[in-house]
Amino acid sequence: MKIMVPLSTIENIDRFRQAGADEFYFGFEHPEWSRRFGGFEELNRMSSFGPQANLPYAKLENVIQRIHKVGASAFVTINSPAYSPDELEFLQRLTAEIESWGPDGLIVGSIEACVALHDTCQLPLTASTMCAVYNTDILSFYTDLGIKRVILPRDIRLDDLRSMASAYPDVEFECFILRNGCRFSDANCLSYHSRTHGSVCAYINTLPAHINLDIKEMLEERREARSNHFLYDHIFHHSACGLCEVDSFRNLGISSLKIVGRADRPDEVEKDIALLRHLIDHEGMSRSLVRDTCLYGMNCYYQEPKN
Repeated sequence: MKIMVPLSTIENIDRFRQAGADEFYFGFEHPEWSRRFGGFEELNRMSSFGPQANLPYAKLENVIQRIHKVGASAFVTINSPAYSPDELEFLQRLTAEIESWGPDGLIVGSIEACVALHDTCQLPLTASTMCAVYNTDILSFYTDLGIKRVILPRDIRLDDLRSMASAYPDVEFECFILRNGCRFSDANCLSYHSRTHGSVCAYINTLPAHINLDIKEMLEERREARSNHFLYDHIFHHSACGLCEVDSFRNLGISSLKIVGRADRPDEVEKDIALLRHLIDHEGMSRSLVRDTCLYGMNCYYQEPKN
């Protein structure tokens, strides 16, 4: 199995590769996109994080070449949940140039993008978790569109994963394994992910009191909501983990395990890469691993009972 890791600066390519990364995924900023469509129209799912999570478009070719030089693969994210017809036309022109730089694939997040880019781009397309491939029926729909690789949802049931892997042995499956858990479904979340204008699930503790909960009448509910948010944010979101399923994924023929965190600290991501590489290289160890956060029972990506 390969390890897919986030990239937001070219300086992290060598250190992540040395730690054990096989594949890199990254988004980019394009000045013309913002001028034409405005600051709230996302080019990718983390456009609102700006340079903290995205590379400058002018450096993409160099980044792709550098990744290939160290023997890894490069995937470009174009995974907003929706695009207008004008935006899709812009993306078609943009990806024609990106294709000439030789990335290993594009990660797309909507049916419209799959159709539009499949018609004009020869690069392999990966269906993002935004595509909500939860079962064989949905998977069949995307394979008919030419999709050969799928990033499964964070909350996929392992039984459904097994069914899809068995029914579609030629499809490459990518599973979330570490960091940035979410209590909801990405594909059904239309909130704007931003440091300034964040989604309610991530920012309930910073909202003004009159928007959040009435302090006088619902003090207890407010306290409970804040405590619940703290647990999810600090235990599940930051420490989400599926490491105990590494051997299961190996047996299922899963192609790649995804570490999330395009806006996270590189030193923490690097440690996670090294830990995951160790478990992949040493079969039989994943179920014996117990992390501090495991004791809470709240940070599991895959929460079915363990054998």
